[in-house]
Amino acid sequence: MKNLIVLSLIAVSAVFGSVTLGAQELDATVTVNMDMLQMDDRVDVRSMEADVKQYLNTQRYTGFDWEGPKVPVDVTIYLTGRSQNRYNGRLAIVSRRLANNEPNTGAPLLRMFDQSWTFEWSFSPNLSFQTMRYDAFTSLIDFYVLMAIGLDMDTYDDLGGSSAFESAKQIAGLGNAIGIKSYSTNFQPGEITRMSVITEILDPRFVGLRRYLYDYHYATDDYALDSEKGQAAMELVLSDLDGYKRNTISNKSAFLQIFFDAKAGELADIFRGKKQTPAWDYLRFLDPGNTQMYEAARDGK
Repeated sequence: MKNLIVLSLIAVSAVFGSVTLGAQELDATVTVNMDMLQMDDRVDVRSMEADVKQYLNTQRYTGFDWEGPKVPVDVTIYLTGRSQNRYNGRLAIVSRRLANNEPNTGAPLLRMFDQSWTFEWSFSPNLSFQTMRYDAFTSLIDFYVLMAIGLDMDTYDDLGGSSAFESAKQIAGLGNAIGIKSYSTNFQPGEITRMSVITEILDPRFVGLRRYLYDYHYATDDYALDSEKGQAAMELVLSDLDGYKRNTISNKSAFLQIFFDAKAGELADIFRGKKQTPAWDYLRFLDPGNTQMYEAARDGK
């Protein structure tokens, strides 16, 4: 289990700046897709993949030494256009939560695809983690990485990821202050934006949902060792989530949606072919957008 004596990330960053010493949190892979760029436009970004991977795997995001396995994170950057040294792109982030801390196990915990990203890039850049100034390139990556770390920590300890989420919220506030639309505090219930997701995660009304992350992954750890025991535990979690959604969430929830966007495939696999389980009724209510996937899994497909 990870060391959960958590110091405030914001306070540590303010004092020490870009801290890279000590055990850090990520096992990151990075892919940069340049298919949409002209050949001449690829020269200055040819080292981006290696630069970002080095940055993520050496940067320390929390104020304590990370113990246990690092968080697996896959980062894909799609470069879609260039004008001088400004690039347009898209960013995909997928983090996984290991089962019983075993390498090469587990399923996605966070799966995000951000389609609106403009930034400047120069050859051999100095990438640094900022909590007091918004950087168009690193701050967006850091925002999602902090969310991935926070969610992972929530699965090991009660609300363990709060400090990481607070730092992600600080980045969102910086983005909002300079007028970046997806960080705007004006969003509709259930609308998935950068600000809506991090706002819900830290909203006291969603504390219960964060606590179910722990229960959920306790069940998946059980399932990895004993499928019947894990299925029974997961049925209880889904029952609790069903009640939580009915009794606590009055509007659509961006946080709930990104949770099931990441977990739908795992849940389908856990109960695949098991027709006589209340899990399917819970899932149809909790995640109606993936009903077709659940119906197919119920029939063993």
